[in-house]
Amino acid sequence: MNSNLNHRHSNGKESNGVREMGDNCQIGAEPIKTELPSKLLDFELMPKHLQFNPFVYKGYRPQMNTWECIKSLTYFHNETLNILTHGLPLLYAIWSLPGLLPWDEMSMPVLPYFHAAATVSPWLGSSIYHLFMNHHSGYGTYERLLQWDVAGVWVTQSCGGFSCIFVGTMCLPWPLRYTLLLIYLSFALKALHAAVFASGPWERRISFAAMFIMRLCILCVRYTPYGGGHPEALHHVFLQDFWSLVGAVISATQIPERWWPGKLDYAFNSHNIMHVLVVVGGMHMHWAVQKDFKWVAENQCLA
Repeated sequence: MNSNLNHRHSNGKESNGVREMGDNCQIGAEPIKTELPSKLLDFELMPKHLQFNPFVYKGYRPQMNTWECIKSLTYFHNETLNILTHGLPLLYAIWSLPGLLPWDEMSMPVLPYFHAAATVSPWLGSSIYHLFMNHHSGYGTYERLLQWDVAGVWVTQSCGGFSCIFVGTMCLPWPLRYTLLLIYLSFALKALHAAVFASGPWERRISFAAMFIMRLCILCVRYTPYGGGHPEALHHVFLQDFWSLVGAVISATQIPERWWPGKLDYAFNSHNIMHVLVVVGGMHMHWAVQKDFKWVAENQCLA
């Protein structure tokens, strides 16, 4: 047989026509590892749990061990941009955060640590998930990595959102203020369970809806005389959720690769775009927090 061809197996029958990708496998089954892990696969040769975008045809890594997954950073595949777009912000956040926040000037000193966790967690979870999602240990490992990724998003929604609620309600009467904070925390706990154990991507997205709606309500309060927070932070507070929402919609609809199947396998597909927009949203979250924390440190509520 020509060495540039691989066998495709379906229902026990062999058919030719698949380029040699480094793995022999059954359609929708776990590919069998070979000595050439850097060879990339087509969509139909991937296990079912990695077949989540039928409009991305090529560039999939075969099943690899831990070291091989790490070595995949040295060549280009269809997860490279997903890893880098969140891995690089993670490194920058770790390097820059210690000098960017008023750590010792807050009436509630834990808030800067909440923001640090909200900034670092999603990039950490996402980078690890995308780097090791094709690990040869199979679906069980993939599911744990996905839960790790979702937990990082939850930390951002909970800790970052708590800072927004804390600042936005700072000038309200204390019984109302702490009631709103407790409501948000209860939404966060409910969302954690719903997101981690969701059966699909839409359920995971919807699990954060209550927290998102409450942040929008508090943002509206901030535009009234009863709201707290720095006035110059308002547009950042809006944009932090706006860009994340736009990214989630783009990822869910799988646009633009739905319009050009197989043309955006390595770059500019919906997941790449979503990753970039989420980073932009995270930047606005940080800019809002910088201004709001200075406002809180000076306790600028009107008497």
